[in-house]
Amino acid sequence: MKRSKPSIFVYILAYVAIAMRWMRSTAMGRVVTAGVMILLVSSTYNHLSAAPFFAENAKPQLTETEKVELKGKEEIAKKAEIQKQKVEEAKTLAHPITSHTYSLIITKSSYRITLLDNGEPIKEYNCAVGRNPGQKTKTGDAKTPVGSFKVESINPSSDWVSDEDGKGAYGPWFITLDTKELSKGEWNGIGISGTNKPEGLGRASSAGSVRVRNSDIEEIKKYVKVGTIVTIKE
Repeated sequence: MKRSKPSIFVYILAYVAIAMRWMRSTAMGRVVTAGVMILLVSSTYNHLSAAPFFAENAKPQLTETEKVELKGKEEIAKKAEIQKQKVEEAKTLAHPITSHTYSLIITKSSYRITLLDNGEPIKEYNCAVGRNPGQKTKTGDAKTPVGSFKVESINPSSDWVSDEDGKGAYGPWFITLDTKELSKGEWNGIGISGTNKPEGLGRASSAGSVRVRNSDIEEIKKYVKVGTIVTIKE
């Protein structure tokens, strides 16, 4: 049987083993080992120190024309940002941010509710008022009181029942007005509500309260809160 020749790696490993044994066992070997270690450490340090230099020089260098173009683009971007800031400042000065204070004015003679924001009218709604004219003086007189009142409460009223118009007479919401200063406790229950009879809007047809379309009372409710001023005038 023909023997195979040892691999060259076997010879290399044998030489390395002999060299390592020699370097451990002799003074000259230890000196050589120390020298090799010093060379390895020094080479590694020099490589790490030079890395930033090589990395920096690895970046593509811009031509003078490209540098001028880049500087021009940066200046244009800076000017655009400054101009944008000036435009925003101008918008703020032209339309300053203000808080909203909503109020309502009800005009009985025109059957209209006017929504105001900081005293400025922003929307109107058609409404119905008490079927009898004049100032309210007692319960059941079917008159809408005249005066300035505050919203006392905002109540879900879908299930409320009216003696005249049955269930749903007040729509989804009833905004109660504080009328105690005027009534001196003689009457109450006046407010703004929806209705199940929209055909009665635009005229004097209610039992005293102010009525609007159900969709309108939903919208009005978004603007009023307890304490909102409601002024009713002839």
